[in-house]
Amino acid sequence: MKPHARRLDGFRQSTIRAMTERCVAVGGINLGQGLSRTPPPDDLLDHATAHFASADHSYSPAHGDAVLRQAVARKLAEYNGVHVDPEHGVVATIGATGAYNAAVLAHLDPGDGLLLPEPFYGYHRTVAEIHGVVPQAVRTDAPGFRIDRAALEAATTDRTRAIVLCTPGNPSGHRMPPDEIEEVARFAADRDLLVITDEIYEHLYYGDEPHRSPASFDLLRDRTITVSGLSKTYSIPGWRLGYAAGPPELIAPLRIAADALSVCAPTPLQQIAARAFTLPDSFYARTRQDYRRKRDRIAAAFRDAGLATNDPEGAYYLLVDGTPLGGDSGEVAETILSAAGIATIPADAFHLGPAPYPYVRACFALTDADILRVEEHLSEVKWP
Repeated sequence: MKPHARRLDGFRQSTIRAMTERCVAVGGINLGQGLSRTPPPDDLLDHATAHFASADHSYSPAHGDAVLRQAVARKLAEYNGVHVDPEHGVVATIGATGAYNAAVLAHLDPGDGLLLPEPFYGYHRTVAEIHGVVPQAVRTDAPGFRIDRAALEAATTDRTRAIVLCTPGNPSGHRMPPDEIEEVARFAADRDLLVITDEIYEHLYYGDEPHRSPASFDLLRDRTITVSGLSKTYSIPGWRLGYAAGPPELIAPLRIAADALSVCAPTPLQQIAARAFTLPDSFYARTRQDYRRKRDRIAAAFRDAGLATNDPEGAYYLLVDGTPLGGDSGEVAETILSAAGIATIPADAFHLGPAPYPYVRACFALTDADILRVEEHLSEVKWP
């Protein structure tokens, strides 16, 4: 019996998972995996306690429970400026990655090209490749990581069918401003490309300008699948709840793909999680303020240890420049783990080829106790 399907040849455990296991093995502090250690909002937990027993514990419809779909559609209209039909324009999925997986399966054939602006979230590449889709890297430059037309043209071939827009970006923290979205929109319209967004960090930003969803722009409204979820904002990644939304003609095949991949998202958690969309604006303001404080403390700790960081506009990651430590990004990550007991993710996980400089990604969604530990470890570190 052969060990595995040929489609998995060349695939390995994700760098994020592997580094997490390395961190556990040495008793380190995990800044690698994008897990929020802050607790879910009390209101949501109280609602879950009160209503879990009475929730529906059977299968939901393939596209999700009506309560959640209606809540998503209201939120998209009010917060994102994106108007969808909750019956035909929303699919609840197993996390935002499940929505992305279904979108790729539904709309791209093996051999089709998918534009991925670098640095990209590693699962965007992995899911594409498992389905036989060809990732096409779009170069962006630090510190801004803006997408421009020249880079899009350079990456595009006659097989290119779609582009992924992750805003705020993982790992960069870059938030696409309106003029950048409009430039990408013109290119997508000229090339007749599908646009798949990843907006899982949409509520986590640190400037004054509100989040802008690509699907709210006229040129993208009819060609965009909006992907998001509840894991990051509400600190419930274990609930595995995401969604895809868009025009019915784009969502109908995605609904079939999502059904084939996982049947449905957990019904009782769908019904309970709809409560999250009723939280007041003050919850989101406090959340952003808290993450900004965490970002600034972790960044200062790395800088005091001689390693520069970027200043992310959103999400909850820092890019730490490991140039003073020598070596490539993988060697930098190993040095930080062995010398400081801190796990980070090497830059090569976010690029098709070698990273442009030896940075690592560090997640700052930590408890205050773990932030203090990071500060202590970095204040005492002796780099080799």
